[in-house]
Amino acid sequence: MRNNVRLDTREQRRKLPARHALYYVDVAKGVAIGYRKGVTAASWYLRRFNGHKYHVREVGQADDDQPSDGIRVFAYPEVVRLAVVEPAKSDTYTAKYSVKQCVEDYFNARRAKSRSAESISIDEGKAKPFVEKFGDHQVASLTTDELRRWRDSLVTVPGGDGELGDTERRGIMRASQNTANRTWTPCRAALNHAFRGGRVDSDLAWRRIKPFENVDEARTRFLSVAEANKLLGACVPPFSDFAQAALLTGLRPGELARLQVSQFQKTRLEVSAGKGKRRYVPLTTQGVSLFKKLAKQRADNELLLPNSNGKAWTRMQWGRAMNDASDTAKLKSPATFYDLRRTYGSLLANAQAADTVIAHSLGHADTRMVRRHYGHLLDSMVAAELQDKLPTFRPNRPKTGKTSDAIETA
Repeated sequence: MRNNVRLDTREQRRKLPARHALYYVDVAKGVAIGYRKGVTAASWYLRRFNGHKYHVREVGQADDDQPSDGIRVFAYPEVVRLAVVEPAKSDTYTAKYSVKQCVEDYFNARRAKSRSAESISIDEGKAKPFVEKFGDHQVASLTTDELRRWRDSLVTVPGGDGELGDTERRGIMRASQNTANRTWTPCRAALNHAFRGGRVDSDLAWRRIKPFENVDEARTRFLSVAEANKLLGACVPPFSDFAQAALLTGLRPGELARLQVSQFQKTRLEVSAGKGKRRYVPLTTQGVSLFKKLAKQRADNELLLPNSNGKAWTRMQWGRAMNDASDTAKLKSPATFYDLRRTYGSLLANAQAADTVIAHSLGHADTRMVRRHYGHLLDSMVAAELQDKLPTFRPNRPKTGKTSDAIETA
């Protein structure tokens, strides 16, 4: 039907029966004009083939019953000009776009939207090896094979010399694959940003690359109360207040670093929950005492927990301070700052707090993260409860030789 149809005059279009499917006429290689004729009106469309799939967009109404204005209503010659000129502009726009420029544009776009300059800096560090490898390549010329080979080269494969057991080898492999996933994530995000912005016609080259599965295990390092007290004793001010606040609130380190005096409200903290929302973190008696001390003689817009320079803590600063305190305390297993947040959650779980309470206290939207990180603690409580509540079954065999079952309540 497409090869025989004529769309260039009103008379020819009037002869066509009304239908939902488009009538097409090819005007250039990979480019066609589409015409949809309804019962009361007709519309123009442009279809373009990018080498992988067709892209169809509506141009406007056809001038079958009203004159063309070039804005809302179009004549056939005007649609032909759009069909020929538009792909040429698109080809010029996408022809020269390097990976280096692509990554720069992505992070500039993130800076315009994000409040966390530190997270952007971290992701830029992850993307640096990618730019070093592919920086001069054109985004449109990237292939699935070369991208997958580069991603896989980030994985460290332990040697089979027999020094490592099978469990250790799998652990090293899993951790390395997890790191490769985290490194690939901002690289793929930059390429997706280029695709969504129209700088490249297809995202198939990197969309085919799937992350390594089942490698992101939940971290389950918690401190006992004795370990936490030992760690706090090894902390140097002002980091000691920062660490103690984490144990008393379960807040993320970034949330603690941004806390201002005005967010302390007698018995609770007001914390941003994103998208203009707020959440409130109740404080224990010890927590109220700590934050009263921190807020004393400070203005409402001042930081509650500044570093030694009076500024907000950075990820690198609290990481180093935590490493120093962990070494000084001589803990059996080194602790990270996030372990303090997990310790807060584990103490609630061990105190038999409901998983909904734990999720609310930690700022989770639902209980999935709670089940992931503290599920084994909740399961152990369920097991203890079952042991305490369920009866014990013991066979009672009478001397007559007949067997009956009796239930003895535990």
